[in-house]
Amino acid sequence: MVASANGPNQQRTASGQLDADSLLTGSGLRQMFRDAHGLLERHVGALNAINVFPVPDGDTGTNMHLTLRAAVDALEQSDADDVSGVTATLARGALMGARGNSGVILSQVLLGLARGLEGKTEAGGSDIASALTEASDAAYAALAEPREGTILTVVRAAAEATANATTNDPGRILSIAVDAAHEAVQQTPELLPVLKEAGVVDAGGLGLAIVLDGLSRSLQGETLEVDLAPDVPDAAGWQSQAATLHQAEHGTPGYCTEFIVSGRDIDSDAARAKMAELGGSLLVVGDETLLRVHVHTATPDDALDYGRTLGEVSQVKVDNMEAQVQTFAGEPAPSNVTNVGVVAVASGAGIEAAFRGLGVTQLVEGGQTLNPSAGEILAAIESCPQDQVVVLPNNGNIIGAAEQAAAQSNKSAVVIPSRSIPQGVAAVLALSPDLSFEENGSAMERAIAQVRSAEVTRAVRTTTMDSRNINAGQAIGIVDGTLSVVAHSIEEAVLESVAKMGPETASLLTVYSGSDVRAGDDDALANRLREQQPDLEVELVRGGQPHYAYLLSLE
Repeated sequence: MVASANGPNQQRTASGQLDADSLLTGSGLRQMFRDAHGLLERHVGALNAINVFPVPDGDTGTNMHLTLRAAVDALEQSDADDVSGVTATLARGALMGARGNSGVILSQVLLGLARGLEGKTEAGGSDIASALTEASDAAYAALAEPREGTILTVVRAAAEATANATTNDPGRILSIAVDAAHEAVQQTPELLPVLKEAGVVDAGGLGLAIVLDGLSRSLQGETLEVDLAPDVPDAAGWQSQAATLHQAEHGTPGYCTEFIVSGRDIDSDAARAKMAELGGSLLVVGDETLLRVHVHTATPDDALDYGRTLGEVSQVKVDNMEAQVQTFAGEPAPSNVTNVGVVAVASGAGIEAAFRGLGVTQLVEGGQTLNPSAGEILAAIESCPQDQVVVLPNNGNIIGAAEQAAAQSNKSAVVIPSRSIPQGVAAVLALSPDLSFEENGSAMERAIAQVRSAEVTRAVRTTTMDSRNINAGQAIGIVDGTLSVVAHSIEEAVLESVAKMGPETASLLTVYSGSDVRAGDDDALANRLREQQPDLEVELVRGGQPHYAYLLSLE
């Protein structure tokens, strides 16, 4: 697992401690990640139970576990035998297998580790410390608006603690990182109010601490039969594995500008600093050969001109965020838009049929609590006959994986950040054979911005949110990502949700009934909505989606 700097023979002292001059080998790192994956798998249920931020959907543990498993699986299929090769393989596997927001960030942590250990046959403690700094930087760089009190805080704490260490012993460095990570986890409720209100620590942060703990325990030869997650009483659990209570993010006025730069020796830090001068909602990710940029700016031409000084600019998308959009109700299905492939993530026979009827090229099964991997989305992109493809994740927790898939594709692929099925439908209806690929992307972006959506489900746990008590079994309505309604019945929650969506300014209400809705109940509800909202055209679609009794779309 480790070898002495003077040779592979002396690994541990008589007391069982690693020698101070030990170096980490590639074979040792392989086993460490196998063990870390096993320890994380042991805690999947506990992490899911405390999942609150960014989307309290009860799948952070699952997504992190599946992402790390994809990384380890890639390693098992590789013959990499040095530290550099092992970490590069792990990063690639995680990138392709990333699921959900937590999985995407974990993949970025592994990517940073790989960058920090690039070219290393073996690694000392100082190398690991430097790699942790790279991991922290990569994780922060992946998000336009990093939030403290999350996995980001935990990886940064581990990096800062080890950066000041004077030892070159890998075991000691990892022990320092683990201690700092667990301490940072305990501080997350003080940094993120939603955690404190729920009475939990951040699930993603704890997941990362467990991974680091697994690496350390494996290296030190310590037991992996431990429980590292706190016991969570029912009252501190979150309201539903199906709820999407993430507060919607709103961009600044101006233009949503996105593009990719391909070149050599690109200084991503300098690019990030320049883009920060031009606007906000900033996302700059990639490496010295490929950079993806997202910025909200009043001067998109300046952003693009700067990008051209770095290399070749492609996949340009400039969206006027204040532009008004046409009404899409009644438009014909864009089945004749053969020059643009469409990949949509969906679940439910009725919803899948609706997307196929609109001309979607490939469907990927997924949705709330069922997040497809970046690799699955990439396979769908590559299977499209078109060279230009748009991806509709239709869920906020799938956007990150979709973006990673698009970045890995050999095609011109762009993600339209739809956060709900209704937004995805509106985006497909916006496609036109008369527009260019970039113009179609802009039209789809505008379309999803004009759709108000809501989800209605039942709370499966008793909890408190926004100082509001929610009892298990109560019906809840989530309007545009925010918990807005708590009611005694599903029907009441639907009616109140529609009232809060602003029906007076709309003309069409589409109601998607879920798989658990009894036959006839959806017809009765649709009729009641028509009576309550006589100025709205109410369309009922038997979507068959899991988790949500009803999905609502207002246009």
